[in-house]
Amino acid sequence: MAGDSRERMVASAAVLFGAQGIDATSFSEILAASGAPRGSIYYHFPKGKRQLVEDALRWTTEQLLRYQRDGPLRTPEEVLDRFVMFFRRSVVVSRCRAGCPVAAVAASHYGGKDSLAPVVRSTFRSWAAVLRRQLREVGVAPDRARALATTALAAIEGALILCRAEGSVAPLDAVRRQVRALVRTSTSVRTGGRPARPVPRVRAPR
Repeated sequence: MAGDSRERMVASAAVLFGAQGIDATSFSEILAASGAPRGSIYYHFPKGKRQLVEDALRWTTEQLLRYQRDGPLRTPEEVLDRFVMFFRRSVVVSRCRAGCPVAAVAASHYGGKDSLAPVVRSTFRSWAAVLRRQLREVGVAPDRARALATTALAAIEGALILCRAEGSVAPLDAVRRQVRALVRTSTSVRTGGRPARPVPRVRAPR
């Protein structure tokens, strides 16, 4: 079906963009990876590669948000763990060749009149927003949730580069441990994900 062909092309493009960049990925590679018939590129994407790139970023966001929302998240650690694991799965399956297609676009197509900066910006903001919301839902204070979401996102994007350089998932596992440790240092949450209550002061006997 035409819809299935288009979705396969978008998914294949997202994977290839993340692994080898935008400029290094040709239409022929996308067709080969997706199994779509030749000539379908301009049928589904009449505006060319830019339209395909935008759709690939949106597809990536849909996959991440669907994964992040699917499952019980009771503590801040579980929220951040799940977010890290979305990327870890891709790294493992690809044998450390996978990267983030959004970061690939940010690195190579961020200037000029046809800049994809607005798409990149809105994508990263949507990821941070879902993390902030989920952290707040399990008891993290708003300011703390914002800082944790930004820190986690920045650390994961950096770890993906290191995973490819090292050929190992170890950098992402290190980020996972450190983010969990960072959560535990927060004074705004307690075990169970509920807001911490102030400890009552006890007056010394006179």
